[in-house]
Amino acid sequence: MQVLLVEDDVAVALVVKTVLQREGWDVHQVEDAEAALAWGGTADLLVTDYNLPGILNGLLLARKLREQNALLAVVLMSGDFEEGQLMGESVAVLPKPFRRNALLEAIDQARNAIRA
Repeated sequence: MQVLLVEDDVAVALVVKTVLQREGWDVHQVEDAEAALAWGGTADLLVTDYNLPGILNGLLLARKLREQNALLAVVLMSGDFEEGQLMGESVAVLPKPFRRNALLEAIDQARNAIRA
């Protein structure tokens, strides 16, 4: 599975990337939405911070990437997020701070949501 990780906090990105790689997934890491859109690769899963630097937040990034891949599973990480912002979006929300198991559960939720 190819994962696109978008996180500007170096410590959080390192933890998430390490967990995902230990689970056997290939991880491409970038720091913002612009770099994610410029990447050009194909991901099965997007794990992104909701509050990103630049003009796009994580939810807007997910919407843009889903224009190219409607089956993209999405996990939004945030320490400051209100569920009402989702308005029917098929994404999993992962509150920060989180533990490894919570990350893996959010990934399962995201993958199941896209299959539904």
